[in-house]
Amino acid sequence: MSEFWADLESIFFKDANLLKRFHTWVGDRGPDIIIAIITFLIGRAIIRFIRQMIEKVMIHGNYDRTAMTFISQIAYYTMYGVLVLICINQIGIPTTSFVAAFGAFGIAIGLALQNNMSNFASGLLLLLFKPFKAGDWISTDNNVEGTVKSIQFMHTVIATKENKLVYVPNSLLTSQVVTNTTTVNERVMSFSFDINYANDHHMAIELLKTIFKSHDEIINADTLEIGIREFAENSVRIVAYPKVRTEKYWPVFYEIMSQVKDTFDANGIDIPYPQRVIHVYEAPEETKNNIDLVDNPESDADVTKDEQATI
Repeated sequence: MSEFWADLESIFFKDANLLKRFHTWVGDRGPDIIIAIITFLIGRAIIRFIRQMIEKVMIHGNYDRTAMTFISQIAYYTMYGVLVLICINQIGIPTTSFVAAFGAFGIAIGLALQNNMSNFASGLLLLLFKPFKAGDWISTDNNVEGTVKSIQFMHTVIATKENKLVYVPNSLLTSQVVTNTTTVNERVMSFSFDINYANDHHMAIELLKTIFKSHDEIINADTLEIGIREFAENSVRIVAYPKVRTEKYWPVFYEIMSQVKDTFDANGIDIPYPQRVIHVYEAPEETKNNIDLVDNPESDADVTKDEQATI
């Protein structure tokens, strides 16, 4: 056995004292090393169990799958880091310097990536409080509207109607108004129809009620709110608020708009556009003569001279 260690020393270490010191350290720390290994194995099993429990709790709480993966991974690697530090400390290696180094490194990274850290923290808030989730239709204050594809560490990916992927920083979504239209089962449609002042608004309202009642997807056809909202500059404005199921909102909206246009055209109800009315009045003869005198001052002077000569 001594020959083996001698050969190992001659091959890997020129300084035999270094290997002897290592032998001594292993002999002194042998029990601690065994305890550290056992601690690591037991700790790893506990960490896996805790990760599974976290995922089960979040599944029971109906959390988004992206949130479950993200939070479970953060918890998993954090507990693993703590376990490694515990094991290192168990075998006699001081961990104070490691903690101080990681702390300084974390502060430097945080200052360098301040905006990114803000997006990261906002992403955690979105995943925890769930104002929206993947698959929801949302609209934001910066005129972004579409379906949420995923909530990532720094951005939320939104697919618009034009099939464009928009990457919105998470910090914007936690600091501005976000409208989620998917979380409710029913939606109220806001219609506004302008008709000419010369048209019969009673007939227009009755025609609209008939259209809404004839549509099977309108839930509140018999009790919907409808009437004149205001007298605008160029039209009488009629509003209506039918209610439909959320998934039928846009198909019903397009159908109603088409039916209203066809019905108004068939019944002679005009949808006015911005216009101005100019009234022309014929001036009296006396006013016309005065205008002619003002426009021809030389002729006025000649007439005056002729009149004086005649006198």
